[in-house]
Amino acid sequence: MITKPEPQYLDIEFKYTFSSPLGPLEGERYIQDIAVEIIKTDEYGSNPVIIGKGNVKILLLAQAINDHYDIFEIFDTESYTMRIGNMIYDFDNYEIKEDLQRKLFGDDIMINPNICIFERMMILPEYRGLGIGAKFVKDRFHYFNTACGLIVMQPFPLQLEPSNALGRDNEFESKMGYEKMEHDSRKAMKSLKDYYKRIGYITVRGYKDLMFLIPDFKNDKLDTIDLEESLINPKT
Repeated sequence: MITKPEPQYLDIEFKYTFSSPLGPLEGERYIQDIAVEIIKTDEYGSNPVIIGKGNVKILLLAQAINDHYDIFEIFDTESYTMRIGNMIYDFDNYEIKEDLQRKLFGDDIMINPNICIFERMMILPEYRGLGIGAKFVKDRFHYFNTACGLIVMQPFPLQLEPSNALGRDNEFESKMGYEKMEHDSRKAMKSLKDYYKRIGYITVRGYKDLMFLIPDFKNDKLDTIDLEESLINPKT
């Protein structure tokens, strides 16, 4: 009789880092640009291996408003944030667009004007399908939901992104196996949005390129993601 070996479990941690350089008061000073590494370690917490990466931006609009700093200049620090700003923000009134606020919050008010932008999420092929991505989204929400009144994302299939695009980590992304992924843009986008909907993101009519999380509202789908659940190592 052949005894099946006991499964080994993955020890995963998410490492968040950001810097705050001194210097003139410019738009970058109102943006916390946070890099995230998904790290696999052995059972003793040693031999770390990076198996995924991501980014989070927190736009500190509450502080900017208090300092009478031009909100437009904050969004305009990067083409990506400016693109999102043009879609969601009313720069004349220093708030998200009225129709978006109504569709997201109803009769409630977005009390915290700070906006979190959840950017890239990359996981190496051999570690996909294990639930790490969902836990990554939940962990980011856990740590940053009190920092902002709205979390926004513009999902885009990274396999369709030009190799010279800003923000790419080509050394890491060369291991992502993009060549084996779906390259029909409509199918790839639908699959990506369906994935994020399953774990709690919502869409809003009239803002089809964006997906949202609302920190102040209960999210049943996010609540079902268990950060304490053990993950089985696929190599065992």
